[in-house]
Amino acid sequence: MKEMQFLVQYSNEEPHYTVTVRKEKRNITALCTCPQGGAGLLCKHRLSLLAGKAKIVIGDNADKIKDLVSWIAWTDVGNAMNKIAEIQKEIKKAEKELADATANLAKQQQELTEARNKLIKVMGD
Repeated sequence: MKEMQFLVQYSNEEPHYTVTVRKEKRNITALCTCPQGGAGLLCKHRLSLLAGKAKIVIGDNADKIKDLVSWIAWTDVGNAMNKIAEIQKEIKKAEKELADATANLAKQQQELTEARNKLIKVMGD
């Protein structure tokens, strides 16, 4: 079994936590000492490390995140992380489409308002 530990901090207000990642064959286990991790719930510390985000590592082994990511590649965790990344791309695309549609709607509403004002003016003359 291989094991890595990372001292992490998500923001200056939070205390430091330790994330321990273990690999045994194709099985990955990640544990965190934060309140959510300690309760067996999913926490942002583990997700961030599994996604390869070294910026939360405050220990001296942030360079090991690349090794951690390589551990994950052919596991269920890796597959799940890939699906999450695909879904995030779809969400960004949908958000852009929504923003474009909203801008187009605003433009059409402005054009409609201008057309109504012209009609009211013509009818009033």
